[in-house]
Amino acid sequence: MKVTITARHIEVPAAVKEMLDSKLQKLEKFEHKIVAVHAIFDKEKYNYTAELTLFAKGMTLVGKAKDRRDLLTCMEKALMKMKEQLRRHESKMVERRRRLMRKREIPVFGTDEL
Repeated sequence: MKVTITARHIEVPAAVKEMLDSKLQKLEKFEHKIVAVHAIFDKEKYNYTAELTLFAKGMTLVGKAKDRRDLLTCMEKALMKMKEQLRRHESKMVERRRRLMRKREIPVFGTDEL
């Protein structure tokens, strides 16, 4: 997985980079093949902004968050949003597979197919 970090009007501390890498490794538990992640960190007056774009096989997810406290909290909020999107997408795919399997197992009476 390739991680690209862009900082606007701020220096990103090494602790934030390490935390981002460790949190992204936890997203590997989902079945999706994550290709790259682009993280954009920004500071405007007193507001921190984190925008994470995840590129996976067949989809692109975006998680944005704003926070006044610090950059780390802002990044964690964006990661939580992205994790929720991945979880929701995975559950939809599982339900879709289950539906297709149910259709194949139940024979329809009154047709020539058995």
